Amino acid sequence: MRKSMTLLCLLLLAGCATPLEVGSITEIKPAGGVQGLDVYAARRTAGEPVPEFAGDQVLDVRTYAYLESSGEVEIAGATCEVTARDFTATVQTPAKVRVPLYREKTSALSVSCAKVGFQKRLVVAEVFDVTRAQRMGAGGSGGLIGVTAALIVDGMSDNSKNDWRYRPARVVLLPANAAPTQ
Repeated sequence: MRKSMTLLCLLLLAGCATPLEVGSITEIKPAGGVQGLDVYAARRTAGEPVPEFAGDQVLDVRTYAYLESSGEVEIAGATCEVTARDFTATVQTPAKVRVPLYREKTSALSVSCAKVGFQKRLVVAEVFDVTRAQRMGAGGSGGLIGVTAALIVDGMSDNSKNDWRYRPARVVLLPANAAPTQ
């Protein structure tokens, strides 16, 4: 009981704080003994039809505790496994992970986090087309005519070179004694 009360007090105080600082960037561990960030480089060199490397992104991984009394509060120290089709990374939250991007062929990430006193939780981080979202956002500010113009420009554009990104991985953990959610 005393441990639970201490945890609750710390979480309530943390709710007033700014986002937690991240000290370093974690590099991925490619599968199959591959080296480097571009997990397909060797296969591409060998002539296999693999996705084109389009750069990287530093992905934010953060964990939050959900408390009925105060809502979501950022917490540190959860162990998270960031997994994609061809790589993994293990981090302690809050964390930043350098991940490769392959435009529309970038695979989704699963982020599974665990912390003592909380239920384990898995979220999926999908990629989204930043270029198209910006185009539509700009068109949306112009009303119906702006949206129509944005749709026309989008239809005439070579979207194969668009910029794709992950949204931050935001994992909300429930206390171990809370009822599981669907």
